[in-house]
Amino acid sequence: MSASQISEATAAAAPSSQGGVSAAADRPVHGELVGGVARCVRQHNVSPLTFRGTNTWILAAPNDRCALVVDPGPDDGACALSCEAMLAACGLQAAAVAVTHYHADHAGCADGLARRWGVPVLRATGGTLAAGPLKVAGLALALTVVPLPGHSSDSVALHVPAGELMVTGDVIFAQSPTMVCWPDGKLGAYLDSLDALDRYVALHGVKRLLTAHGPVIENVRERIGAVRDHRLERLSQVVRAVQGGVAPQAEAIVDAVYDDVPAALRPGAVRSVHAQLDYARETGLIPAIP
Repeated sequence: MSASQISEATAAAAPSSQGGVSAAADRPVHGELVGGVARCVRQHNVSPLTFRGTNTWILAAPNDRCALVVDPGPDDGACALSCEAMLAACGLQAAAVAVTHYHADHAGCADGLARRWGVPVLRATGGTLAAGPLKVAGLALALTVVPLPGHSSDSVALHVPAGELMVTGDVIFAQSPTMVCWPDGKLGAYLDSLDALDRYVALHGVKRLLTAHGPVIENVRERIGAVRDHRLERLSQVVRAVQGGVAPQAEAIVDAVYDDVPAALRPGAVRSVHAQLDYARETGLIPAIP
């Protein structure tokens, strides 16, 4: 498995037992309109790390002619064609391409598509997705950028008030935990982002989270709470394992604690454990490395 693949989202092939969805849940389907403003393009990069493929989201106000294309997918040619076909079917043209974070399964074709369409690429690392209201030339839809680092340092969500929804990338999934992509991703930042997300959705009346892999989350605050509880339980398991004599090394911890994780997802578990060990040392839960 390549480094670029490992850095992609961890979306388990089998649903998580910690409050996830049933295996039969398959929405949004390709072409489905959510909240009247978001159209799903289901990309075909199915894998243990990407679940049923990347959900590209095309955001446009009703009766508008311009759209924002979010997370257009990997650089495999088919994703670009899929985005263009959906735009054409909806009578839309792209005003810009945006990425919730710059991992290959989300942003691989972003630069090429933007050049082909003659539009900008918006991303946190380039300073074009800064926190606050987002203004895109030609786009009527009101949007707000909400930084949510942790899975990656550059992860953001897009709030779309008109649809009472947020596009959240890999911050949270309905079917499984996400991976903290150590060393760029940090567990402390991720926990803070879950808290920030919970406060934001409560304050702004967000009813749906449109994730980049798997189903739309509609039990929003319940799911955020379940994900946070699961993450803290995993952290507690790691700490107890170290205190019980397991070597404070990621591979050893995965063998001792993550025995319920499919083999295909082991690289993601190793990364997450690296992040957990760093956090545990930083917070004094286990001794720092001499």
